[in-house]
Amino acid sequence: MGLGVVDLSTFCLEGTVEELFYKKGLPKVVILKTLTGTVWIKLNKSLRRELAQFPKVGDRLRLEGTVKDKYDGWVKQYQASHLEFLATAQAIAARGSQPCRVLICQKSACCRRGAKKLWQELEAQQLPITLKATGCMGECKRGPAVVVLPHRKRLTGANAQQIRELVCSTEA
Repeated sequence: MGLGVVDLSTFCLEGTVEELFYKKGLPKVVILKTLTGTVWIKLNKSLRRELAQFPKVGDRLRLEGTVKDKYDGWVKQYQASHLEFLATAQAIAARGSQPCRVLICQKSACCRRGAKKLWQELEAQQLPITLKATGCMGECKRGPAVVVLPHRKRLTGANAQQIRELVCSTEA
């Protein structure tokens, strides 16, 4: 066999854009960081012209197209014919910067067991959290019932120290 094209197959890759190369103001090559490694993917000319929004560094993409084995399998050349945005870098950054929320049950049984006192202690600590009063969470006998979002950690009989440690561990 010579040094020409050996095999032609399809691919579907998902990953994060690490770098872009442009030609005449249009993206030509996308360097995609996937679970298996970094891949250079060339965009079809028709795909380049059809894009309503150009990918940016940090965007999550799904690319589909063909793979050519060149030079007797030494080099794989990826050519994308379809591009789909999974998440933009701005949406990922906005999701990551959401403040921690603490939901505290305000039913009478939880209040008797210290929910109001817990609320006042958390407000006094000036933590970067949002406090929210909720109805019964079904744990009033072991109250006060608390849920720490975004990771949905449920606590019963909680105190301000436990919640502060949990919030501080998620910020790091």
